[in-house]
Amino acid sequence: MAVIEFINASNNTYKGMKRAIEYIKNPLKTAPHLAGGKDCSPDTAFNEFVMVKQNFKKETGRQFIHFVQSFSPNDKATPEIINEIGRKLLEHEAFKEFQVVYSTHTDKEHLHNHFIINSVSFTTGRKWQLSKEQLESLKEYSDQLCRDYGLIIIDGAKGKRKDRGEYRANEKQQSWKYELYLSVKECKWCSRSKEEFVANMEKLGYKVDWSDERKYISFTTPSGKKCRNRKLYPPEQFTKEALLKAFELNKQQATKKQMQSRMELLLSAIQMLSLQDRNNNQGHYPLTALEGEGRKERAMEEAKGRGLDWDKEGGKDM
Repeated sequence: MAVIEFINASNNTYKGMKRAIEYIKNPLKTAPHLAGGKDCSPDTAFNEFVMVKQNFKKETGRQFIHFVQSFSPNDKATPEIINEIGRKLLEHEAFKEFQVVYSTHTDKEHLHNHFIINSVSFTTGRKWQLSKEQLESLKEYSDQLCRDYGLIIIDGAKGKRKDRGEYRANEKQQSWKYELYLSVKECKWCSRSKEEFVANMEKLGYKVDWSDERKYISFTTPSGKKCRNRKLYPPEQFTKEALLKAFELNKQQATKKQMQSRMELLLSAIQMLSLQDRNNNQGHYPLTALEGEGRKERAMEEAKGRGLDWDKEGGKDM
């Protein structure tokens, strides 16, 4: 998976912004076809950023945001693929209404994407901000994009491969809510109707209260904890409407047998891992651990069947 790191610029002025843009487009580090812009041209990004700031009279304070998306040197991906992942990352809601210039650098052992964000929105003039929840959502979305392209996990601190389950255990403290999130997400893409979704959640040990009279869906975990769908992040991906849309997409792209096969593979993998956890006296969050070991992805790919592709829609959950 890619590691996202925000860079604190000591000279966050017009001059610093111009240098940052010139740096990420340095021909010694990248190539013209590996540079792009969201709502701006990479060739005129600096001038376009300045015009927006002047238009909204927001020429003081922080002028730009610089962050890097780094990949493992062991990844078998071309610069063009890494660039495409960077472009898709900018579809995240965090960048809505903000201009971004980006490029893929090939001068290091590991490929990496650089992004320069205009600190002022080109539609409202508001300053760019990123909450902890949005940062987590952005990282999850980046991870999902990497999974879509078959990339591996790396340790951002040491630059080494790292088990995803280890990340989850440290970052989530084996969170029951994160385990619920994974369960809902998997059942969302293993179901073709509301009824199948409820049944699949029950197979994982969860009770689902989905009533037409109530705005929200309520989930009860195997240990008795309760949580509504609006508490899962990002909430817009787990509304009733979002789930029903996913069910319809599944219905169009896969047969009932293929959906059942996918769920059965998931259950088999969970059962195997849960047995290992009990023998080792470990926690009871099999989907969290399964995500970490990469077995879920392999099982899901086998269950999809040839000619099927959930990447475009399924990837939006992370």
